[in-house]
Amino acid sequence: MRMNRETTQVSVIVAARNVERYLDACIGSILAQTHRRLDVIVVDDGSTDASGAIADRHASRDRRVRVLHQKRGGLVASRNNGLDHAVGEFVTFVDGDDMLEPDFVDYLLDVQERTGADIALSTHCFTTSNRRQVASDRIERWDGEHAVSEFLYPRLPLGAWNKLYRRDFLLRHGLRFTPGLTTGEGLEFITHAASLTDRIGVGRRKVYTYRMDNPDSATTRTDVERQGIGALRTMAYIERHLTVGSPRVHDAMRWHRWTCYNYCLRQIMEADDGADYRALRLDCIRHLRRGAPRVAMLDLPWKHRLVVLVSIVNPCWGVRLMLARRRRHMTSGPVGRTTA
Repeated sequence: MRMNRETTQVSVIVAARNVERYLDACIGSILAQTHRRLDVIVVDDGSTDASGAIADRHASRDRRVRVLHQKRGGLVASRNNGLDHAVGEFVTFVDGDDMLEPDFVDYLLDVQERTGADIALSTHCFTTSNRRQVASDRIERWDGEHAVSEFLYPRLPLGAWNKLYRRDFLLRHGLRFTPGLTTGEGLEFITHAASLTDRIGVGRRKVYTYRMDNPDSATTRTDVERQGIGALRTMAYIERHLTVGSPRVHDAMRWHRWTCYNYCLRQIMEADDGADYRALRLDCIRHLRRGAPRVAMLDLPWKHRLVVLVSIVNPCWGVRLMLARRRRHMTSGPVGRTTA
């Protein structure tokens, strides 16, 4: 049965923690959606700046907006709090420093409707360094094995954002974000969710803007414990709990495990914490060098393969290549609202 688009409500959960520079634009982009029936839940995670006040101001002007103020609990607690209060037939997540294109909700609803999906997503997104729209769109349906392997490689934008979920699917399977994960919680959520369905609708059009130039973002700050070691812990958790076990998924896991050691070494090198984490640094180097020959044989883009091949000689050189690429993203210009 086809949905009545006009009466379909979508809950948009925004996790916000000290993002006063970006939150007004974020909420504004949500309220500017061509799909008007929205339930916007902004979760203020104990912000010490004006983020809570900005969210409250939007709530006072538009009754579609609700604000949940909580003591600082982290991204996992914020998103779970939002899920507890969501009332829409569909749920989507937006980070407080990101933005949506006006047709984000309508586009993903269209993908969902065409494929009958429990999860709808786009394989691409805008970033602060790339505002070029895809040349052509294609919508198709994937099974769980295909989606999980694409998430793990990753050949898709990672994280819970840029996706639309049927809320009854989330409720039926008790899907929530896992407490205790300090990074990669979105990857664990989407791989778990994808493993539970063979109905994943996939489009290509860019409708989400992911900010890469926020110096205060958890993904851009250097933190060996939360980010580096946290990535290894999250990957170990995924490997213990994921039920999809095809050769295709195992290959993707091998690659993602290797990149987690690369990421952990990168955190140590960027923080210049070689003395404090000497044993961990040596362990990362050992895993990277030992795993590189097998990983290099996987289905990788040439840029990733180059890092792997360099790591056979010296893993630290491969990390320096990744750091140089990251710095280029951080120094890119501000986000615009037009597309090329």
